[in-house]
Amino acid sequence: MSIEAILRGTPIWVWFLLAYLLSRGFKAMQGGTAPLGKLAIVPAVFTAWGLLHLVKEPAAGWNTGLAWVVGAVVGIGIGVLLARRSGLTVDRVQKTVTLPGSIVPLALILLTFASKFWLGVELAITHAGTDALYVVLDGLVSGLVAGIFAGRFLVYCLAFRPASATAESMGKRI
Repeated sequence: MSIEAILRGTPIWVWFLLAYLLSRGFKAMQGGTAPLGKLAIVPAVFTAWGLLHLVKEPAAGWNTGLAWVVGAVVGIGIGVLLARRSGLTVDRVQKTVTLPGSIVPLALILLTFASKFWLGVELAITHAGTDALYVVLDGLVSGLVAGIFAGRFLVYCLAFRPASATAESMGKRI
């Protein structure tokens, strides 16, 4: 199948999602201050995208769900480590988080989109859905990425706790 056929066969919502995610990734490179609720959008999108795949993919079984959970747990750990090193600050009164500019979110978005796009193409054109390995791998990647963004968001949320509780739970680093 040609690249043109793949691009034409891709649902339009995928391109809108990519444009939105890229805009968030480029914005993260600049750094800035955002309300906590706005920082929940990207983790929610990746979690929903992964769970939607688990529900809609006919070949997804318990092993795919387990791969998603394992990926999410590992991803949360990675996300916590990344966020703890980010140098974030919080304003408890305004309920905002200030983050320095970082290429990490954009890199994660691009890697995730590329891997999920490739797996989606493989599932569609080679009928790899009958090969559970592709489906399980997609579940693992989806869980991992959702977990990374969720872990980062968890650290943002924990930073709003009183200073003494936050310092103790975060190893006195924020």
